[in-house]
Amino acid sequence: MTAKTNNIQYLDILRTLAMLGVIIIHVSSPLVNMTYGKNMPYWWIGNVADSAVRFAVPLFLMLSGATLLGKEYNLGEFYSRRFMRVLVPFLFWIVVYWVYRWCMLLPKLQPHGFNDIMQWGTNLFLKEGVSKHFWYIYMILFLYLFIPFLGKVLRKITMPAISNLLLLWAVLAFLCRSMPLNIYTWGGDYTSKLLGYALFSGYLVLGYYLSRLPVSGFKTRLLFALVFLVSIAVSAVVTYFFSLKAHKLVLSIYSYLSINSLIQSIAIFMWMKDVSIKNKYISGINSAISNYSYGIYLVHILVIGILFNNGIYWSFAHPLLSLPLLTDMVLVCSFAIIYMLRKIPGGKYIAG
Repeated sequence: MTAKTNNIQYLDILRTLAMLGVIIIHVSSPLVNMTYGKNMPYWWIGNVADSAVRFAVPLFLMLSGATLLGKEYNLGEFYSRRFMRVLVPFLFWIVVYWVYRWCMLLPKLQPHGFNDIMQWGTNLFLKEGVSKHFWYIYMILFLYLFIPFLGKVLRKITMPAISNLLLLWAVLAFLCRSMPLNIYTWGGDYTSKLLGYALFSGYLVLGYYLSRLPVSGFKTRLLFALVFLVSIAVSAVVTYFFSLKAHKLVLSIYSYLSINSLIQSIAIFMWMKDVSIKNKYISGINSAISNYSYGIYLVHILVIGILFNNGIYWSFAHPLLSLPLLTDMVLVCSFAIIYMLRKIPGGKYIAG
């Protein structure tokens, strides 16, 4: 039986959680990398924080699957709307990041002259993708090409058949867990990049599938909440023992394609499914963050970079204080930037 619901607020809740999760990953990762073997109490705080939000990127993909795969599209209209909404803001922000990266170079390393700047910019794109968080935009633009066709296939097969496909995908992701996937750069192995995109596309199908399951009762929600908490503990503890054994930091279980991250993503989706917020102020904040989430995603690394370059990162206070404060600062500043951009005539087309 497939559940039908008009409650889309839970999708906004999940999108807000995904955005917060991405920010937490990017403010806590330096703590994890800088304190291992030096200040283990601090490292554990970063490790648990990072372990708690491995659902972030998978959840964005699941939301795309839940909202896009169930509809029939006119192909021209679908592509023009999606690419205008995603590609145009991305092109604007990639130029902003190019300028930012140039400004951050030491004066003697800054290229001058059109040819030198173009060569430097091209090399930066090929080697780093300008900013590493853009890997998700490259991937989702690619996946959009196939969404109308994937949705048509899924709507013609049964839910049990989809569950079998998802099981096959999970096995494939597990078997490919040790393969180096070319996610961030544009140089080298393009077969690896396409394999990575194909593996991540399973989250689109998963989101479509879960959104059509019956609404969970209280006991089932409680079970998913417990599974979510267990997934955090598993990630944090396995990271510690794998690192201890290897005598170096091993973050393989952090992978978005790990079985633990898959379980965590399912758990939080089903935990929040069809949840509604009664308080109008909290509901308004949630709706605003969800509405601005793409723009926040695009700009938040720039905000983090500016804060870090001015000495504002996890070390300014105890991590139990600094990580929440940093997350709030990055979220508020990113939101404010996108809000102001959208108020400029034509700004809504480039803000995200």
